[in-house]
Amino acid sequence: MWNKLSIKWQLILFMTLVVTIVEISTLLVILNLQNSQNKDNAIIQVQKVTKSLNQDFLRFILSPSADAITDIKSRLSAFDEINGLILLNDMNQTIYAYKSIKNLQLNKIQMITTQEIFTDENLYVKHHLAMDSYIYGYTLIDINLQEYKKKQDAIVFSILKTLPFALLLGFIISQFLSKSFTQPFTILLQAMKNSDPTHNEIVSIQTSSNNEIKKLFNGYNTLMQQVSDASGKLQFQAEHDKLTGIHNRFFIEEELKEVLKNESNLTYNLLYLNLDQFKLINDSAGYQAGDELLKMIVFEYSKILPDCTTFGRVDGDGFMVLLKDSSKESGLDFLNKSLTKLSDFRFTPGQEVYSVSASIGFVHFKPFEYTFTELIKAINSSLYSAKEKGRNKFHIFNPDDGIAKRFEQELETASYVKEALSSGPSKFELFAQAIVPLQYETSKVSYEILIRMWDKNNNFVPPDNFLPTAQRYQLMTEIDIWVLWTYLEQVTKNPEHIKNLHSAHINLAGSSLTNPDFQAKIKEAVTHFNFPWEKLELEVTETSAVGNFAQANEFILWLKNIGIGLALDDFGTGMASFEYLKSMPFDVVKIDGSFVKDMHTDPIDKAVIKYIHEISELKGQETVAEYVETQEDVDALKEIGITYGQGYFLGKPKTLKEWL
Repeated sequence: MWNKLSIKWQLILFMTLVVTIVEISTLLVILNLQNSQNKDNAIIQVQKVTKSLNQDFLRFILSPSADAITDIKSRLSAFDEINGLILLNDMNQTIYAYKSIKNLQLNKIQMITTQEIFTDENLYVKHHLAMDSYIYGYTLIDINLQEYKKKQDAIVFSILKTLPFALLLGFIISQFLSKSFTQPFTILLQAMKNSDPTHNEIVSIQTSSNNEIKKLFNGYNTLMQQVSDASGKLQFQAEHDKLTGIHNRFFIEEELKEVLKNESNLTYNLLYLNLDQFKLINDSAGYQAGDELLKMIVFEYSKILPDCTTFGRVDGDGFMVLLKDSSKESGLDFLNKSLTKLSDFRFTPGQEVYSVSASIGFVHFKPFEYTFTELIKAINSSLYSAKEKGRNKFHIFNPDDGIAKRFEQELETASYVKEALSSGPSKFELFAQAIVPLQYETSKVSYEILIRMWDKNNNFVPPDNFLPTAQRYQLMTEIDIWVLWTYLEQVTKNPEHIKNLHSAHINLAGSSLTNPDFQAKIKEAVTHFNFPWEKLELEVTETSAVGNFAQANEFILWLKNIGIGLALDDFGTGMASFEYLKSMPFDVVKIDGSFVKDMHTDPIDKAVIKYIHEISELKGQETVAEYVETQEDVDALKEIGITYGQGYFLGKPKTLKEWL
């Protein structure tokens, strides 16, 4: 309750309490002093009476007479405070009584041993009558304290009469003090209410004081300015790309949300630029060179941006341009200007020269035509279509051209892949297809591990559908980790199968070889699983190997030291030369099935197979021919000397559980 009160009322109540305590304390002290003084005065009064009548009392005790009694009575009448008096001899016999002696009789026994007895209204005193050290008797005197009581009550009443005035004075003082001392806090509180440092709206406060109040005000002013500066920096960082200094995805998305609900007849154009083969520049020249390229492109491209344009970086090599109050025709003009500007861009990190271009998606829209989610899907679909056309191309979004639907399907497939990686409701399952030796008989088995997927409705999704999507959405490394780890978990539970295993081939995306997460996971697997690593072959396709093997050199050496083999898959379909095959550290070369399929009708295909086998044999590499579909294929491959065959004739894929 106290904490809920304002400082002003806390101070008023505190002052009131202090005044009340002071008044009550003063009253108690005065009452105590007055009571003590009354007792002293009463005793003094008794002493005066006994002193003035001491000789008369002694004379009466020694020689009682009527004249002595009259004289004593006359003198006692001068003392109004005396209620009664008893004169006793040395035998404790009453020889004279004055006025009312009822109370004296009641306290007589106690007074024999006690000199003084105080009550609320009376004082009883015993006084010895002595002469020459001999006690002749004593007096018992009853003194009325009413007069003293009246004086005391009058003093109390006077003090109580001053209490309201004291409280009023205390209230006035507390009001003044509360106003004086709480005013700075009121000013500070009001300034804080009216300030919004996050939007640079600050109410500065000043004071003529030169004490703690000044320090408090200065501290507030400094704090507000610091918050404003920090908020400005945070706001800038929240809305801008750290590398290039232009707006970021967050700002672009907020802008799009605003214009989509803008109640006007304005139209807008949205461009999504994605640099072509930027990853190749990053991989070849390094990330620092890639960062410099991005900054240079932003600087040069900003020069052609029209007014009322929002330009931002939305991902690694992707940029969005929002043209406000722009017709479709002016948007298309700017689109062509953008293609020209970026296609002419040359980048020279070191000695090499790179030609930079961009694929651009384009959407013309007006407010309320799309929801934000629909607009993002539209521009992504448009960019997707532009990149499919090749380098330096564009695509204008048309909701009826079917591409948007295909893009939606790909997004859905990507979501299935993510679900499967997260254990449901879509799921992966491992299959394996036999790799059969053609030049010798053996009881040991070899196979290639294959991955299959079912969506959340348990519909089969072909690998040709979900693997390219996973590659596009950069999910292949996660899939490779899942396949490797799941295979090792299952196979290491069956030692007999491992004992009968000759080799297990696992496909990898070329990017996995250079991915730190994959490298760390396979190193973890080596320490976690009890598996003969010389029986594991990692397959990389020819096209992906060309761009990634040079960068993964250190990791490849580690794999070779562990005993893990490397296989070059689909050889002959890519751009690699036989010189490249000769220089790379592969243990197995898999000949693409397109050569095997046509080798009986096309002598060139058969010659290529022979040539690949001869070079591989010189290098000590084993060869695997894919797409072996007939006995005729087997006989021809045996004659050439191919080490292994793989295809439906030799064994269809079956689940890994069946193999185990």
